[in-house]
Amino acid sequence: MQNLIENLRHSLAERPRPRWGGMGPELSYGRHRGPVRVTTRRAAVLLALYEQAGQWWLPLTVRHFNMSRHQGQISLPGGLIEPGEGSDDAAVREFIEELGPSRVEMLDQLEACYVYVSDTLVTPWVGVIARPQAWQPNPREVERVIELPVAVLTDPAARRVVTLQRGPLHFSAPGLTIGDDHVWGATAVILEQLSNFLRQ
Repeated sequence: MQNLIENLRHSLAERPRPRWGGMGPELSYGRHRGPVRVTTRRAAVLLALYEQAGQWWLPLTVRHFNMSRHQGQISLPGGLIEPGEGSDDAAVREFIEELGPSRVEMLDQLEACYVYVSDTLVTPWVGVIARPQAWQPNPREVERVIELPVAVLTDPAARRVVTLQRGPLHFSAPGLTIGDDHVWGATAVILEQLSNFLRQ
């Protein structure tokens, strides 16, 4: 199983041109590629890979319904970069704040993703952790934790397009289906990047 990490490390080091695929929601019009605005905030997320029961996983979070942005949506652990902080440090800090203490071995970063609706440029980092005995989700930010098998990322059967409603708008959103959960939006776009590296 360690071969996955070594192969991924090699693929990331090669830095091929990112292939975004078709994970952008219908209403995004490709805006996850930018350009960013002068007002754009900077954030970072962590794709934290861990081995368990002979396969690789990564944790996703369901954002608490009391949060001001993206309530109830499935996301990668992360948040805004603080002044004077590197994006890698922010990704680790936010991961620990959301899911509890963990030692992270950073591999590399992926291409930044622009989230138009919140005017945020998100830098994704890939790292490796040892899965804790139990997650410690921050009750103010995390409604629950979803453990995503990495194999799902390259499984065509897991890909679905669903119709979502936000206010009066109905729109289609491609993404990944995990049981009753559908991962879409910026999270799906970022996971698609990782999927493309894994296929290499």
